[in-house]
Amino acid sequence: MWTKPPPEVSCVSSSVESFYRGAVAGGIFGVVFGPDGPGPATLSSRLAAPLRPALLAGSWCFFTSFASCVLTRGGTPFPWNGAFSGLFSGAMIGLVSRWPPESVAWTMASSAALSVLSHYASEGTKEGVASEDR
Repeated sequence: MWTKPPPEVSCVSSSVESFYRGAVAGGIFGVVFGPDGPGPATLSSRLAAPLRPALLAGSWCFFTSFASCVLTRGGTPFPWNGAFSGLFSGAMIGLVSRWPPESVAWTMASSAALSVLSHYASEGTKEGVASEDR
């Protein structure tokens, strides 16, 4: 998911692709774990259920990818680019959502942890492929 774009591709362009990937994943989550219950009132809630998780997941992927791209191009090494990009995306989502400060702090911390884990998985995949080529 976290690919390093070539220098001629802007960080925003590569982050838009991450937004769409996250939105699709969040939309699938919203469909699978949508609201339960029969009736005409829940039909509209079933149709709208994928929108909020899709927007949340897509926004998180966009902000994290953008910050990671900017930090990586600036020379920030592996664990720090993931941590700072996760903190940035958690802060942006929390502030735009107007959550209370303690919720924003938890969102930033969990976002940073998730970002470092996903960056670690991405870096491990790259190292595994490089070691197979030898």
